[in-house]
Amino acid sequence: MTAAQAHAAFERILAEALRAPDPVAALHAAAADPGLPAALRKALMSANEDGVRLSALLVARLRFERLIHGSPEAARWFEEDPAAFTAAFRRYHQAVPASSFFPRSEAERFEAWWCAASDTDRPA
Repeated sequence: MTAAQAHAAFERILAEALRAPDPVAALHAAAADPGLPAALRKALMSANEDGVRLSALLVARLRFERLIHGSPEAARWFEEDPAAFTAAFRRYHQAVPASSFFPRSEAERFEAWWCAASDTDRPA
């Protein structure tokens, strides 16, 4: 694996871990991959656990705020049934990689996810 490939792998692993239910466990699981360079495995294992958890919370919060600001429907749903909306948002956040910068594009991604969700996963 070249240095550029290792860097790309690190970014992908970190982005996925920050959306995982337990981001620290996700990093540790990734670090167990013998296909990764030793230095990368060591970096994943030595990440500050509190910093990883805090970063994951900040990523989720910013994404949540983008969605609420970009979608009046999502904001209304959150006001009317915060538990159901939060559960749906949690599933969306874990399933769909973060790539939107503006609120409207986050709302469009959420709407596309919602429409494509299976009947058992589909929000109310």
